[in-house]
Amino acid sequence: MYSVTGSRVRSEDIVKPTGWVVDMRHYLDEETGDLPDDLPARVLKLALFFGSIVAWVTDHQPQGDFHTNVSCRRSPGRRPCVGDIFADLDRASGHIIWQCPICGDNGLIHGWEDTLWNRESDAGSEPTDLPPATQH
Repeated sequence: MYSVTGSRVRSEDIVKPTGWVVDMRHYLDEETGDLPDDLPARVLKLALFFGSIVAWVTDHQPQGDFHTNVSCRRSPGRRPCVGDIFADLDRASGHIIWQCPICGDNGLIHGWEDTLWNRESDAGSEPTDLPPATQH
């Protein structure tokens, strides 16, 4: 592989992503708001993992219970990680920030407000003071 300057790029020089940025609306059917029937199994597994984080955080706010019951999904070195996800809602941005303290897998979830995973007690009623969701 070559860079834009024409010099050769080694695979070890490529910066690998260090976290997930997830919009939960991308997993849902736009018309029904449900998971599509034809969602590939690997994508469904990711949607359910991220959805579990959203459900935990929105069900346990504002108590601040950061240690979720969601197990880490990674398998570093082909061995399942034994960590549980820690997550919190950043009220300023409306993003859910999560991380596994064992393997370091982490990410940011947005676009969760009007999804089936939102467990906030006022979900579906009056709009919250959260910033508007990003448009894609």
